[in-house]
Amino acid sequence: MNMVIPWTKVWAVVITGLSVVFLALVLLIIFVSLFGKIFSSMGNKKKQESPAPAVKKAPEPAVVIPESVVAQAEDDDEVIAVISAAVAMMAASDGKSYAVKSIKRTANQNRQAGSAWSAAGKRENTRPF
Repeated sequence: MNMVIPWTKVWAVVITGLSVVFLALVLLIIFVSLFGKIFSSMGNKKKQESPAPAVKKAPEPAVVIPESVVAQAEDDDEVIAVISAAVAMMAASDGKSYAVKSIKRTANQNRQAGSAWSAAGKRENTRPF
């Protein structure tokens, strides 16, 4: 039993299927964008109704780095600046005042030279099958 399907019906099915899919996608995009606008307007109304409490700005903390900390290389100055900035941000969020008295490099015998990504790569590439 040979059944021959005319090409007009094949193309009609293909065009109908593509039309339905793209029409559904367009309707879905419209639906999602409308819900986004509705929920964002609801959020804006809530923000306008309840005024935010006045946030008291914390005083700028004084970070003191003594002169005994001597930079051994150019990178050390950057590390000290980053550590001091982190301490200052922590102090600002707590509302307290902290001071950096000294920064010492620790010797970690378990850590190999290089980054953690380097060590993970070495472990991955040298593990037994």
